[in-house]
Amino acid sequence: MAPAARHDEGVLRLAGAVLTPRWAVLFDMDGTLVDTEPLLLDALSAVLGAAGVPAEEIRPQDLRGRAVAENLARLSVLAPAPTTTRELYERVSAHLLDRLRSGTRPLPGALRLLRALRAARVPCALVSSSYRETVDAVLPSLGAAEFAVTLAGDEVTRPKPDPEAYRTAAARLGVTPGHCVVVEDSAAGLRSGRAAGCATVSVVRTGEPVTLAVRGLTELTVRRLARLVEPGGRANPGARSATDARTS
Repeated sequence: MAPAARHDEGVLRLAGAVLTPRWAVLFDMDGTLVDTEPLLLDALSAVLGAAGVPAEEIRPQDLRGRAVAENLARLSVLAPAPTTTRELYERVSAHLLDRLRSGTRPLPGALRLLRALRAARVPCALVSSSYRETVDAVLPSLGAAEFAVTLAGDEVTRPKPDPEAYRTAAARLGVTPGHCVVVEDSAAGLRSGRAAGCATVSVVRTGEPVTLAVRGLTELTVRRLARLVEPGGRANPGARSATDARTS
């Protein structure tokens, strides 16, 4: 049996390999660590529907993984009466935050993995397309102390699938993107991480090329994530297909 991961004088030793601890894991939030997406989609649908946007235009698959403002701006033009994106966002936020502040259930394996990474001294960032107040409402359910950096969708100029969010989070951690692993559930998020130069892990099937595809966070360990960052410090952002990567 391979020896368990341990720390020794600042060096992470894994199954005979030696990796510096200067690597990091960057997590998406909605749909990856917590199941807030159904609540958000319900809030978006309710608000947009009340504004007169046709129900057939509000497609969950098109909303998923994108910034709230982007979804609202794209669909608000279909409302019969002029409504600003900010007005719609305030309605969505009020609808959603009441639910989130009462507590959010982390997805299976989320807390175990975050605690294992902290014990291994691997810095983590939370990189969400949701706005700051939504991120702050969810953090108590995940343990705010598990994240060295949190970055919200309203704190970047260009949201996912642009690489800005993941590049910014890596810079704030002081880790190059090639030393980072992005864990995501959406195609937009995986494209963002790949474009940033990070290794990418999908926790649901998206059809996107990824470094590793799994069926959920319960399949991930510190050792398995560490193996996605090559000893030379350059991650493979996603040369393999989701199907091929699943066997890794």
